[in-house]
Amino acid sequence: MSRASLDPGLAECHSRSTRSRCHPWFRRILMTMRNSSRHKTASGTWSCLRASVHAMLLFFGSSLPCAATEPVNVRTVPLGQVLTTPVYSAPATVVARNQPRLAAEIDARIIELPAAVGDRVRLGDVIARFDCRSYESLLAAADAALARAKSQQRFADQQLERARNLNKKKSISAELLGQRRTDLAVAVAESTARQEAVKRAAIDVENCELRAPFDAVVTDRPGSVGSFVTRGSPIIGLLEIAGQEVSAALRHEQMEGVENAASLIFESNGTQHPVRLRALLPSADPVARTREARLVFDAEPPVTGAAGRVVWQGRRALLPAGYLVRRKGSLGVFVMEEGRTRFVVLPDAQDGRPVLIALPPDTLLITEGRQGLNDGDAVRAAPAEGAAP
Repeated sequence: MSRASLDPGLAECHSRSTRSRCHPWFRRILMTMRNSSRHKTASGTWSCLRASVHAMLLFFGSSLPCAATEPVNVRTVPLGQVLTTPVYSAPATVVARNQPRLAAEIDARIIELPAAVGDRVRLGDVIARFDCRSYESLLAAADAALARAKSQQRFADQQLERARNLNKKKSISAELLGQRRTDLAVAVAESTARQEAVKRAAIDVENCELRAPFDAVVTDRPGSVGSFVTRGSPIIGLLEIAGQEVSAALRHEQMEGVENAASLIFESNGTQHPVRLRALLPSADPVARTREARLVFDAEPPVTGAAGRVVWQGRRALLPAGYLVRRKGSLGVFVMEEGRTRFVVLPDAQDGRPVLIALPPDTLLITEGRQGLNDGDAVRAAPAEGAAP
């Protein structure tokens, strides 16, 4: 029987280029056949051996294992082509700069509420009027009391001046002169007190009209015309038209990115609004483990209460998480160097998150066929058809 007539597995293993890669048991049989053929024995040993081997080959066929040492086909791409600049975002809401509920500052009856819910009011507009008759009367009484106190002060001043002239002529005692000084001091104090009473009464009269502190929209009106209210009772709610801000909740790892971002965008309902960081609050939410950031709009803001996200782009290019593989408990990537694989461990890598990688942009990153590789395996780059992770 010729070697060519043997099973293809025997022919492959008998060739000089592949003999060393065959199974040891198979190589031992072939060696025995070769040694026997050299002795050219006249007995039937060689014929029997050949027959036995042929039978075994027919039984096992080409299933006898040979170690695969051919390079593994992989696809590679320069690292610089797969690095991406990530886009980050955080939940955010538009909040009003001022949204007060104006309250009564006097005890009085409401006689007019000219602004209804939804109406726009401007700075200084009257939005509520109260019955002010009693406070106007108190102001008039305070004015009269002040006038009397000032008269008494002038009289006390004249008496002191007369006492001083008499004291120079030794016509009045020092005790009486001291009494005149005291009378004048009392009159001055009384005038000051009455003057402050007038100011207080004037403030109450001024508070008979409730005015808008800024341009705003009326959001609610708990007060009603004809109701008697006391100091501190809410009368009307306002929402400032201008000055809206964005309140965003940032995780710890996002704060640095927001502070260093070249641009910040608030996205809501499909629209984008440029914003700027105004302040990062120095307190954290103990439950959500976030810190609040306040941002201001560079252009026309959306309505107060609009929900969306603050979006910014990172400054450093990162490797997408899809290229990471795990070997011996460590995450990293496979690169090809001189026909061999090298596993590069990335200590900061986390499952499902992009990672910063410190390799040259022309490093050949293995993108396909990497799942079954180990460090140092022989590989061969297949024609490029894309670099999907």
